[in-house]
Amino acid sequence: MVGHNISPDIFSFSILIDSLCKEGLVSNAQSIIKIMIQAGVEPDAVSYNSLMDGYCLRSQLDEAIQIFDLMVHNGIVDAFSYNILINGYCKSKRIDEAMQLCDEMTQKGFLPDTITYTTLIQGLWNAGKLGTAHVLFKNMFSHGNQPDIITFSTFLDGLCKQGNIGEALMLFNAMEQSKLKIGHMCYNILINGLCRAGKLNDAKEFFSRLFEKGLQPDVYTYGAIIKGLCKEGLLDEAYKVFRGMEDGGCSPNGCCYNVIIQGFLRHGDVPKASQLIEEMVGKGFSADATTTKLVIRLSCNGDSILRKLRNQSKGFKGVNVK
Repeated sequence: MVGHNISPDIFSFSILIDSLCKEGLVSNAQSIIKIMIQAGVEPDAVSYNSLMDGYCLRSQLDEAIQIFDLMVHNGIVDAFSYNILINGYCKSKRIDEAMQLCDEMTQKGFLPDTITYTTLIQGLWNAGKLGTAHVLFKNMFSHGNQPDIITFSTFLDGLCKQGNIGEALMLFNAMEQSKLKIGHMCYNILINGLCRAGKLNDAKEFFSRLFEKGLQPDVYTYGAIIKGLCKEGLLDEAYKVFRGMEDGGCSPNGCCYNVIIQGFLRHGDVPKASQLIEEMVGKGFSADATTTKLVIRLSCNGDSILRKLRNQSKGFKGVNVK
């Protein structure tokens, strides 16, 4: 543009800055800001927000805070600016500062939106502040913010990870009765949570409900239910589900192979595990760390088949057997 005597405007600069930040080239984006100023084009909130978000994505929170403070000084900070920095604080597990910034946001006349609440709820769950997460979720309604499917999914995931399965089921039922369109993500979260809590029958019920709702299970759904079945020692059923994946239009990925292989290894079915390892390697997938450890343990006990398969697998390269 410059070579053709065309001066980039604020929109062109902003697009370039945003693209660079999304590619992780934040230092380059910062250089563009300097070029803008030298060219007499004053960066606006969009430009600075992109740069601040870029710093947050790279966990360079101090730099992001400097940009935010500059925006405040220039009087161009907006609600997006607050949301970006709040997210940065949450990702860095500085939840108290995130909550303080939310309070400041309100004091400055910017109303927290669904994104603000969802970000904070996720941060609170990760910080183990369960009570505050519950209060904030309820406050959304009283402040006129209707949680969207992302908010509900975030809260549902937190409940499941904390083992609050009863409350998770109640929330899911409320979601089903609402006008929200529930997709794979929510079902996957709940099925995985139920399996981890040992409530396999409930997990299988929701797995079946997916088909009733016209939804096709994905690799994450299958992975969760197969892992749950293996955990309970129901290997025949797990294998049946695994083999039924392709019939259902969902080819197993490396994760699904590792899950079913680990199930057979843990329950001593070495021949079946060997068969699946060979099949997995043939499809270009590799063993993960857990599968590798289980195979090494069995190989050291003299299993020649697993020893051979381990040496063939990419996941076993660099491992020496004595």
